[in-house]
Amino acid sequence: MSLLADLFSGSGLDPGYEAAAARRAASGDRGGGPGRVSRLLAAMVLLGLLGAVAVIQVRRGAPVAQRQREALITQIHQRTEETGALQRQADALRARTEVLRRSALAQSDAGQTARQDLDRATGAAAAAPVSGDATVVTVDDSHSARGATAQQDGHIFDQDLQRLVNGLWAAGATAVAINGQRMTATTAIRSAGDAILVDYRPLSPPYAVTALGGSGLARTFAASPTGKAFRTLEATFGIRYDIRQEDGVRLPAAPAPSLRYARTETPK
Repeated sequence: MSLLADLFSGSGLDPGYEAAAARRAASGDRGGGPGRVSRLLAAMVLLGLLGAVAVIQVRRGAPVAQRQREALITQIHQRTEETGALQRQADALRARTEVLRRSALAQSDAGQTARQDLDRATGAAAAAPVSGDATVVTVDDSHSARGATAQQDGHIFDQDLQRLVNGLWAAGATAVAINGQRMTATTAIRSAGDAILVDYRPLSPPYAVTALGGSGLARTFAASPTGKAFRTLEATFGIRYDIRQEDGVRLPAAPAPSLRYARTETPK
């Protein structure tokens, strides 16, 4: 009980602390003089001012950032519309060129043979519009993959569209387009941030992949490994996945490829 008695009586202080307290009392330092209080008050005022300045800067910066974001979005829409207008103009010029070419080639037997060869090459290069019965496969993010609490597992990524397009080719498709953009053997499907690009043109969900290939294409694709994989993604992660058939679908020509190689043929 002596320890408790010492604590209650105040005599249980360690000798070292007791000696230090005695020296402080002898020097007149109370440890809480007006100077120290003034310094503490000044520091608190300074911290308060810094906090207020930071809050003001954040509030001023938020509208500026929002305006910059809206300006960038407006520019993107404008550039997209300009690109679309130029593409339509190029398509019209290409159609006129095709009419003139056919007219010129029809004037001789050699020209007609060349036109047949050209038609086969045009079809393989997706350089001309095509029409027919189509299978349309539509995919989209799951509902949980959007909004403030978005989950990555339910997103459609560029590699998903690549796999879907390749699966349709393997199932017997003769022509494929994504959201109206025609696919070729050299078409690039890639991502930039959260956006999916087809030949550097952004796509907006849902992604409708239209394929020409006859009435049996939908059944063949649904039974393929790619079709089964997308049904698994639908059941596991909730992506939206739908297959339907449409009649009389027209797919546009692909953008004209850049000329990389050329040679002069010597007449035989």
